[in-house]
Amino acid sequence: MRSKFSRRDVLALSGAALSGSLAAPAYAQTRERVARVWGEPGPYIGVFTNGLNEWAQRNAPGLRFESEQIAWDAVYTKLATDLAARRPPALISVESPIAYQLAAEGLLEPMQDVNRAIRARERLVDGFSVDDFGTWKGTEYAVPLHHQGCLFVMQDDARQEAGLSEPTNWTWHDLLNGARAIQQRRQGGAGFTMALGRNLCGDYHIQQLIWQAGGLTWDPSRRFETTFNSPATIEAYDFIKELFATMPRSAVEFSFLQVVDQHVTGRTGSSFYWGRTMGRAADEAKPIFDKMEYYLNPAHPRTGARWSWTDINGFIMPRQNNPFIKEAKEALAHVMNSTEWMVRYSASLFPNVGPVFKDQATAPGIQQHPMYQAKRRSVDVIFTGFVPHACNSGHELKKGINPLAGIGHGRNVWSQVAQRILVNNENTRAAVEWGHRQFEDIRRENARLLG
Repeated sequence: MRSKFSRRDVLALSGAALSGSLAAPAYAQTRERVARVWGEPGPYIGVFTNGLNEWAQRNAPGLRFESEQIAWDAVYTKLATDLAARRPPALISVESPIAYQLAAEGLLEPMQDVNRAIRARERLVDGFSVDDFGTWKGTEYAVPLHHQGCLFVMQDDARQEAGLSEPTNWTWHDLLNGARAIQQRRQGGAGFTMALGRNLCGDYHIQQLIWQAGGLTWDPSRRFETTFNSPATIEAYDFIKELFATMPRSAVEFSFLQVVDQHVTGRTGSSFYWGRTMGRAADEAKPIFDKMEYYLNPAHPRTGARWSWTDINGFIMPRQNNPFIKEAKEALAHVMNSTEWMVRYSASLFPNVGPVFKDQATAPGIQQHPMYQAKRRSVDVIFTGFVPHACNSGHELKKGINPLAGIGHGRNVWSQVAQRILVNNENTRAAVEWGHRQFEDIRRENARLLG
């Protein structure tokens, strides 16, 4: 997917604004002003915006924060359009790969002052750092907001019927053999399900397997050299090909919601997914919920790695032509410093929206949630247990921050490689080499970001 606005166009359009300091213009207090807040589809951005408006009602009469839901593979394109029109959003809740890219582009307002005001470094859940959310060349451009790890979801009744051990110490071999055993035991059902369509969900699932095998897309320790065509990457795709035999044939078109549907309707014994599967089951399929458990991802048998793709979300702030910088920062600090508001934020789609602060994670509103009470072990895995294994393309294997990842985000190259193997029956090595060329093109076209 390529934007009609090139990144050079965006910088040219906004270069003048970057050259000087920005001051919020004066407005009559009686005139309503609207500060737009972008967030991913889901109720939680609305809850956070309510908190921002609590601050505005007390401190900025006439100002109203308004939430807009937007898909993450559309953030750059829409932001380019809005910057060109000189009407950017005041705030964007965004995954860290995109935050790294936009920071490297010079499009963001530094946020160290907000992080200091909310004591972010001291409050973060163990295993996360402020840099994970959006730092570039030593400057913090993101305020930590939430996290969502992609984990291994198992129906324990299916596991027990197939005579399988608890997945706590499973490896890839156990996952494959377990999926086969469940499939044989439950005729007409799938042993395992993951998204293999050409979409972000497919990208996320595939990347975590590549990392577990020891592969990378770009290596930050080697000036972001493209390293996609490694033996580890080929091994991961070969493993996906074997696993595919235990999945529904339609998995090659699955995105986020199809995986949840497959699991919540009892058509699979296990899957890769975020906490939303548990929340949906609690709402719609109590027997499924009662037998559902979450585990760390099965370990690679050679590396022992259990890396999990993680939506590491923070608030970023477009810098140029943004008249709400001061007010939005103060409103952010107000909500972030309120354990009550942060608990409401996580509880709005429990347990999908992981708490980033220790006081938030241990608050009664989280600990006494009915789902926490019913599934404490699993929720602990979702909220804190997996965090040492959290990773995404913006911070591959914790080797360094990568601004190219935001450009790759939404191109669906990782999932296209799987499509070439599973749909077109292409040789794995040939498909991986094709993907390597796509990523090398991205690197070459955007080498200026690497510094």
